[in-house]
Amino acid sequence: MLTKALELAAQITHPVTAAIFAAVLALIALLSLTKGTGKKKPPQIAWLLAAVIFLLGLSPLLASTYLDSRGIYRVRIEVFNPAKEPVHDAEITSSAGGELKKTDAGWEFTIPREEKPANGEVTFRAALKDAYLAGDSTQKLEKEYFPQLTIQLAPLPSVEVRGVVVDEYARPIEGARVWVVGYDEIATTSPTGSFSLPAHAADGQQISLHADKGDRATQTTAFAGRTAEVTLRKQP
Repeated sequence: MLTKALELAAQITHPVTAAIFAAVLALIALLSLTKGTGKKKPPQIAWLLAAVIFLLGLSPLLASTYLDSRGIYRVRIEVFNPAKEPVHDAEITSSAGGELKKTDAGWEFTIPREEKPANGEVTFRAALKDAYLAGDSTQKLEKEYFPQLTIQLAPLPSVEVRGVVVDEYARPIEGARVWVVGYDEIATTSPTGSFSLPAHAADGQQISLHADKGDRATQTTAFAGRTAEVTLRKQP
């Protein structure tokens, strides 16, 4: 029973709920320790245990009252990937600044009342740069000093890749075909050798470009959203 009670307590985040739960748990402890003893009054150890349980449960409420009086918001954030799974290694930022710390469930931003915007709206952003995922959520800071929010990550939008195709002497090549390996769109270079086509990747993500014209061809690494220079060389 104690194990189940502790598991339930671990899921409680609001300080008032925690205080109520502690009071109920303290009462159950008193009744359990006096059951079967034949005594009408609980023993001192029962009172002591009940008092400890209640004070532990009351501490979040006291902390909440103290923080409220100082005007400090503690915004708790959980982040989920596109598969709805919790993420624990995202990069978290806040439009209002504040102090960020890691928690068991996610993150917590501490924001003094004087640092919130005039309209109270603060945007929290999360990103997994290596996976090209990002998301955000806006919270209005008002009377609730312990708001909780979730951020759903989603793939970053695809951008274009632009560049120029040249020969081994750095002269622009007109009419060369260029495409991102694995996709069907083909761009044809202009008289200045320039091209532009969908990268099928987020900004900064590495892609593979193929270009050819006549007996010249190459495949090279480029980056979405960046300018690439592709050199065509005669094939042996």
